[in-house]
Amino acid sequence: MVRNEGEVSVTLLLNGGHSRTLYLARKDPLLNSLISSIGEKSYGGGRPARPFNIRLDQGRRSFIFSSTDLVGLVTDPPISGDAEVPSAAMNLPRYAVADPQPEAPYEKSPYLVLENFVDETQLAELVRFTLASERSFAAASDGNVLALRDLGRFSGLFRDRIRSLVPQLTTAFGIGDFAIGDVDCVLSAENDGAASERDDEEEADAADRAISYAFYFHGEPKRFSGGAFRLYNAGLVGGTAAAEIEPRNNSILFFPSECPHEVLPLRCPSGRFADSRFAVIGSVRRAG
Repeated sequence: MVRNEGEVSVTLLLNGGHSRTLYLARKDPLLNSLISSIGEKSYGGGRPARPFNIRLDQGRRSFIFSSTDLVGLVTDPPISGDAEVPSAAMNLPRYAVADPQPEAPYEKSPYLVLENFVDETQLAELVRFTLASERSFAAASDGNVLALRDLGRFSGLFRDRIRSLVPQLTTAFGIGDFAIGDVDCVLSAENDGAASERDDEEEADAADRAISYAFYFHGEPKRFSGGAFRLYNAGLVGGTAAAEIEPRNNSILFFPSECPHEVLPLRCPSGRFADSRFAVIGSVRRAG
């Protein structure tokens, strides 16, 4: 994930070991206000605590915390010099919950890719199962994509493995612990022209989804191209791409379900089912 020129990566360190990373312009007043809050603590304060209200996910959510809970900042690149941290930082503007804010910062959408997710024997068996089940696939909502919901014994394999990774994923994505409900599991076959438009997770049941995943595999040799997974930054209308991920055979991609994303067009000249790109896709849901 690449930081845009002129931006500063700012990780907020909060009481209780929590953290959140934002990307701000170097001269964003919010950055100065955060630095001012740290300065007040060093100085000894005397000012009342104030809340910060930072808009996330295109303004659909607010990240609200008290200045008393802000214990430190980690910036990349480092901030140094009087031009970047004025000596009058203590007098810079402050933002209360109801105050208007400058243009909203955005979060770089996080993701995790694990290679060689299943062993070679399991992968070969999954390929054989998929090819033998061709007639059981049904058309999906996206063009040139087929779907199979009954994965047989492979459903348990993926559900159990993914459940075991949830504690590490919640830590990596900073989304907090939650009670695990169902783990969705669908097998898809993507052929020539397959793509999905940007998904901002606005469906009726999207609130239950916490972590989404896609396990990619295919027969050998590979007979398709394209189909990159594009993940967008949260918190911007329109958004900019945080990452464009080229799925590899026997790899799994995890990302927070709230992050906007799309799949770019795939090219498979033969059009044969056996030459498709296959994926086990789904979400880890919060328990109701």
